[in-house]
Amino acid sequence: MLLLVGGVLLLVNIGVISMEITELFVVSYPFLLFVIATILCVKALVERGNLFFSLFLVLFSSILIFDRIGKLDFGFWEFWKLWPYIIIYIAVSILTRKNKIRFHFHEDMPKDAFKTLDEKGKKKRKRARGFSIGDVSFKQANWSVEPMELYNTIGDYFIDFSQAYIPEKETPIIVQGWIGDVKMIIPEDVPVFVQSYIKVGDIRIFDKETDAINRGLTYQSPGYEEAVRKLKISIELKIGSVRIDKV
Repeated sequence: MLLLVGGVLLLVNIGVISMEITELFVVSYPFLLFVIATILCVKALVERGNLFFSLFLVLFSSILIFDRIGKLDFGFWEFWKLWPYIIIYIAVSILTRKNKIRFHFHEDMPKDAFKTLDEKGKKKRKRARGFSIGDVSFKQANWSVEPMELYNTIGDYFIDFSQAYIPEKETPIIVQGWIGDVKMIIPEDVPVFVQSYIKVGDIRIFDKETDAINRGLTYQSPGYEEAVRKLKISIELKIGSVRIDKV
């Protein structure tokens, strides 16, 4: 690319071709951007990194190149029109996952659904991974709260802690997903520490709320550190909403 740009500049300076420097830059930068994007893609593939940004650059520079050769009418500041790329990227990422596929719909999870044993026989959290679609709920009467880590690709969560038996200890609850809503109901007498993050959507924890892109919200109940019975909740979503209320 440097050889190409240098050669064209040389031909301009010696009068072989007539082109203003500004015009040359406007015409040539999409090609340079395409080369950079391709290099970033190859690097991400080799290092197994994130392809989101590099693939977007490939798409963006390719459309600009089609504009330069007269096949499309597209300007640099019209990049916002490419927002459906986000949906396409999510869809392709889901389809190319190598994990096992699981489907569950409006499922009341049993109290031991996420319990497993290590080699020493001690309880630890089981990570529910893979591609899963459907709604997950914990709302049956007197269900037992245990440390758990939940993952859902597409679907909603409803967890009613007011119907549960909560042990006298700090219990970690981790909820993650791509697309969906998370709703939790917390008894007023149970202190909580909540860390929540969402890329696109809104978060409301009791009387605190936020909505925008790439937002996080943290809440800690008064007296949480001294409490014996308490919940430590972590929520992370790509797209959706988070609602936590008291009863």
